[in-house]
Amino acid sequence: MTNDIKKSSYYDADFDIETVLADSNLYDELFQVRDLQRRKLYLNGEINEYIVSIIVKHILQYNAEDKLIDPKDRNPIFLYITSTGGDVDAGLELINTIQYSKTPVYTINLGYQYSMGFLIGLAGHKRFAMPDARYLMHDGSNMLSGSAAKVRDMFSFTQRLDEKIKKLVLSRSIITEDEYKAKFEKEWYFFADEAKEKGFTDYIIGTDCDIDEII
Repeated sequence: MTNDIKKSSYYDADFDIETVLADSNLYDELFQVRDLQRRKLYLNGEINEYIVSIIVKHILQYNAEDKLIDPKDRNPIFLYITSTGGDVDAGLELINTIQYSKTPVYTINLGYQYSMGFLIGLAGHKRFAMPDARYLMHDGSNMLSGSAAKVRDMFSFTQRLDEKIKKLVLSRSIITEDEYKAKFEKEWYFFADEAKEKGFTDYIIGTDCDIDEII
């Protein structure tokens, strides 16, 4: 799989290798730039608006650079996810960006995708997992406070949000609505082989594809 960025790319950068080797900060920066040039993005740790805004910015930029390229001929974006979850609003922003990206976004579970990390991983145009990768699906948590009327409004909105999440999970898997309802309010942990059986991932590295597919 080739993944070259054209010379006029937004991500072009020149580094003097001797200067880089003498400065550890520049060394890290070089690796970050090289990753961006190869369309490799990382979602590690807590999901929040700060990290999501950076990833969204890059996905939009890659789409802008690919605007004159047929979507089927575009080099994919690789999103490596190892996360325990986090903010629902930020997560849905990233999910929508992935869903409507004309440049394909591949999600890769290197270690674990829990809670909102699980939902983001589901959105990938292709989804990969390491053999021992772990997953968690659950209903998350909410703290409702305020007047009775405000609590009712928030509860009603939360129900609508839960319905959207259900539609996402059902559309990106082969589980039934009854199975979803039985599992959603529990802590449903599973490994990559179980995720593939349920349609939550497409390829297990080392079984269905080679590691070269995700690098």
